[in-house]
Amino acid sequence: MKVAAVILLFALSALSAGTASAQAYAPGQPYIGDPLADRLRSRMETLRLQSEQQAAYARQQQLSARLAEIEIRAQRQPEPYVPLVDVPSSPDAQRRAREAATARREAVSSGVSQIDDWLTRPRR
Repeated sequence: MKVAAVILLFALSALSAGTASAQAYAPGQPYIGDPLADRLRSRMETLRLQSEQQAAYARQQQLSARLAEIEIRAQRQPEPYVPLVDVPSSPDAQRRAREAATARREAVSSGVSQIDDWLTRPRR
């Protein structure tokens, strides 16, 4: 009976050791300690760091360009105020402005009335 127990214990330990260390190497997959895989990981890390540095530099350049544009706009001389409508200063100038506006309205209405007359003409 002791012999059967020892054999059973030995079989169980062999099975458990076999499953625990059953890490099979797959071809094409780098394993830990592989010098080629270590070089590739190192190169990928270097490239990632370079990419991050270039992105940070690009952001810094964008910010400095925006700041320079703001400074240039702040240093510009403001444009002088020019009113959109000239206000006539004298009563005579105001009268002439009213007469000119009336003449413009009459010219526009005469052209429109010709079109209205043509549209309302009797049918033949």
